[in-house]
Amino acid sequence: MIVVIMGLLVWFLPVDRRDATIAVKVTDVMPAGENLWLAPKGVLDEGSPHESRREVVRLNHLRTERLSVHVEEHTGDGLVLRSVELCAGDLLILEPSGLRPGQPVVPKAGVTPERLIRLTLEAGIAAVTAEDLAESMRFLSRDYRDSLELTNHVLANILERTYREFDSPRIELVEPPEIQVTGDQALVHANLRVSAVYRGRRNYLIGDEHQPNAVRLMLSRLPEGWKLSGVGGLRPLGFDEEFLRLLAAQVGLGLSQAEEEQRQRACMPCRQRMAERFGPAP
Repeated sequence: MIVVIMGLLVWFLPVDRRDATIAVKVTDVMPAGENLWLAPKGVLDEGSPHESRREVVRLNHLRTERLSVHVEEHTGDGLVLRSVELCAGDLLILEPSGLRPGQPVVPKAGVTPERLIRLTLEAGIAAVTAEDLAESMRFLSRDYRDSLELTNHVLANILERTYREFDSPRIELVEPPEIQVTGDQALVHANLRVSAVYRGRRNYLIGDEHQPNAVRLMLSRLPEGWKLSGVGGLRPLGFDEEFLRLLAAQVGLGLSQAEEEQRQRACMPCRQRMAERFGPAP
């Protein structure tokens, strides 16, 4: 049963949906007063029917979200928009006409690679919180393979089982992640805690209240956006990283005879750790 915790380790991983990812340009909005925002004219959907009441498209977890706004004023190449829904830090899509609500997009201009990676992490966290399997797998590289030889297929099986066994997953980034970008590759250092409800009790699967789990995320930039290509340093229930490979055997990963013997020896400590955190099995 414990193997399902591994699904929570891939909150930033995702499988493509039927609708293709569209490249877009984005821009920040700037506050201009209470519920007032400055933005370039290009954010307006030209298909909006009224001059003053128009629509803009906001980036929401790397998907499109349409919002109604009121055009208060034209200022040269810009606009003053009134909206109670816009917030500081929001990104609007330029030339949004024709984009469907909820369409997956990848910004190609208007954000730095570091910011785009942060947006990707935020989208992954939201997908896990919603226990949305397809969205949770959206950003996983098809060529994913880490030092433990876990693959895209194995991780997909782990995540599917996780959502069946655990409820209300919660991911906490203890501090902003450190992001290093070199060309089309990125290394992210993050300290996190992951908890979920099991047997009616919430407790930690990754890290704990005293110490977060320091992890390394390797990402590759592809035409569809940043995709996870490897993970290192994960310690489920406080066990060593290699324990992940033993757990993955239950969802299709082949082990050597020596590893299988090691897995059998690890069963009792694993059950004990689960009982300590989530209570004894009924």
